[in-house]
Amino acid sequence: MKRTLSVASTATALLLTGLITASPASASDADRKSCINAGSVCVWQNSNYSGSRFAAGGSWGGTCANSFTYGHSVANGWPATIRFYSKDGCSGSYFDIRAHDYSSSTPFAVHSFKLLSS
Repeated sequence: MKRTLSVASTATALLLTGLITASPASASDADRKSCINAGSVCVWQNSNYSGSRFAAGGSWGGTCANSFTYGHSVANGWPATIRFYSKDGCSGSYFDIRAHDYSSSTPFAVHSFKLLSS
């Protein structure tokens, strides 16, 4: 019993001094992973996968899709590169996200996207 208290006291002291940090997995990371595992393309309103989310799932054919949420973070669960655009209709500036990759902060508000390659 005395030994258990000593270990608990040591762990508490280390936690309080910052030598051990307790950081639970954030909901945003779980949401990003869920999107990728589902094979979807997701756009979140805010950076770090927060705010409203738009998702295009397996029934999306890869053609240009306007996002209902203009977003600042994205995840690509497709087995191909997706091109994200700054304007509706897949126009304007763009950047690419490879298969099963993501960006927690995009260079501009994403308005649309399409399949680039397979």
